[in-house]
Amino acid sequence: MPRRPAKTFTDKELEIMRVIWERGEASAREIQARLPGPPHYNTVLTIIRVLERKRHLTHRAEGKSHIYRALQRPAKSRGHVLGHLIEHVFGGSPASLVLHLVETGDLSEADLHRARQVLARRRAGRKTVKTLKKGKR
Repeated sequence: MPRRPAKTFTDKELEIMRVIWERGEASAREIQARLPGPPHYNTVLTIIRVLERKRHLTHRAEGKSHIYRALQRPAKSRGHVLGHLIEHVFGGSPASLVLHLVETGDLSEADLHRARQVLARRRAGRKTVKTLKKGKR
């Protein structure tokens, strides 16, 4: 059975993914040039290959080079990582994560206001869907 993609990234993997998400696609040399510090080419290539095995990246041949692109958009990858974090660190409770952010001061009043707006829109959308479903019966 093929290995399932890991839901989290190491710091170095995430640096490479950010470069690819920003550019859309890139060669190993282009990725290396955009990484902080002087990463060795072979190290970058090794991490890229790990990301391919984890099915986060794919490539196409272009001459002697490979051009890499992400298999998932950043939002979907963030969702996987956040879901993993909630499950394994916060006992499966999204509320615990939010409460932690509020208690530690990591969420500003503006952040909380924006969250309330998003929740209000979601509630309004659900009511609309429920009304439409009731009307079809």
